[in-house]
Amino acid sequence: MKSVLFILLSGIFCAGVFAADRPNVVVIIADDLGYADMSFLPDAPADVKKYGTPGFDRLARSGTYFRNAYAAGSICSVSRAGLLTGRYPYRWGNYYFGQGSLPEGTCTMPQALHDAGYRTAKYGKTHLDGWGPRLLPTQHGFDEFLGFLGSTWDYIRLSSKDVDAYKARAGFKRMGFQLVGPLLKLNGLGATMKDAEYVSFENQSTTGIFTDQACDYIDRKKDGKPFYLHVSYNAVHHPSYVVEETWARKVGARYVPWDRDVAEWQFPYWEPNKESNDEFHKKWGHMGTVDPEGRRCYLANLLALDSGISKLLDSLEKSGQRENTLVVFMSDNGGTINTYANNAPLRGYKYMLGDGGIRVPMIISMPGTFPQGAVNESALVSAMDIFPTLAELAGIEVPKDLDGKSLLPVLRNKVDTQHQWLAWAQNKNSWVLRMNKWKLTHNAGWSHANYKLDEKGDAFSANELIRYPNEAQLFNLETNIGETINRIDQYPEIVNEMRAFYASWEEQMPEPFRLKK
Repeated sequence: MKSVLFILLSGIFCAGVFAADRPNVVVIIADDLGYADMSFLPDAPADVKKYGTPGFDRLARSGTYFRNAYAAGSICSVSRAGLLTGRYPYRWGNYYFGQGSLPEGTCTMPQALHDAGYRTAKYGKTHLDGWGPRLLPTQHGFDEFLGFLGSTWDYIRLSSKDVDAYKARAGFKRMGFQLVGPLLKLNGLGATMKDAEYVSFENQSTTGIFTDQACDYIDRKKDGKPFYLHVSYNAVHHPSYVVEETWARKVGARYVPWDRDVAEWQFPYWEPNKESNDEFHKKWGHMGTVDPEGRRCYLANLLALDSGISKLLDSLEKSGQRENTLVVFMSDNGGTINTYANNAPLRGYKYMLGDGGIRVPMIISMPGTFPQGAVNESALVSAMDIFPTLAELAGIEVPKDLDGKSLLPVLRNKVDTQHQWLAWAQNKNSWVLRMNKWKLTHNAGWSHANYKLDEKGDAFSANELIRYPNEAQLFNLETNIGETINRIDQYPEIVNEMRAFYASWEEQMPEPFRLKK
């Protein structure tokens, strides 16, 4: 692997050219959405079909759903860096948690659009991990931001009073994953934390807030000048056991009102007088205890997210901007077992390099410009393709060394293929190469307890493990999408070709980045 130093110091800058009749762009990112958890899909589970996802279904009817779409990584921070830059995050040593933000000089999608005259705004989760000023959305291309920077945030405890309540009760106990309190607001390209405001909300949810902010932005920007709007929900990420009353009632999920003044907080809220936050998170955040209500709570947050999609589409239509707006929807990575997502028929979950961790739902829609109600079964596409796609559509020049490719030829039905191959890695020993129908894996994931649902929809431990061996395996994803039949002994020539190809690709990538102590 190459040294990361040259990559961090080499500048790659955006070059913009102005084009007439440029479309608006709305990019919507779900967090840890299950691959099967949309009701228009043939693999949608019975509970999703029962309640329906009219927002997702409506978006799919207006565009193209890609069945072979992949994230740039199996976790949030890596995949989001790939989406923003159109490049493998591994190119600057970003393979897993805490291994890098955005190197100085790296061109980003919002920066390129901003330089070309687009107004830019982001509402929701950022989570680029690592360090440095470019973690801030206003430091990599956005004019406006309201949301949070880390991996997760509470859905409803969004007030400074909630922070004060926890500080008073927890004392010196570590807060850990108890991320509650106001949302961060930044205004103006280049704004830093010195310019930050913290905005408290009472009796609202992040899903609703991000939707309302985005709808307001759409209405404010209906003057004909192009805008790029990035709506990055934290739904359906942990802590999905925290739910809104409206959606909890709809799916029959457990609902416990939040009252910061009661003597003792009950689950799903952490009570510092009972246990440490590490103990609480280990029990409820990582499947230490299977929550019978877990799947229903996930569904409640899923329906809230789906409602947000509907409202965004309504706003575009009511403001007369739907026909001139490209809408991109995808999940940042695969669904996670921690929140009871359903990735059928794929194997594995977030964190793993099984397709359940990296293959994601993706819909691209622009009625009147691209086909509607289409399903692309064959093209191998990546989140890294979004940047060059938007750039070509808007007439913007971008760096020549992007790993992503414009999807416009596929969307216009001029070609039926996109990438011949895509690669992923978490370290030297854990990697994957997808080449056409074949997938070569090496130690693609760690073990994790599974769960099942009974006839009432209650979750229970299945005492099963998802385990990939510490060796290479070969799968034919056309005939065995669930990655259960290892073909490595039957196709040695294909294996050798793919091993050599991966080795050549790996040589271009630096070692995982580590901060010096």
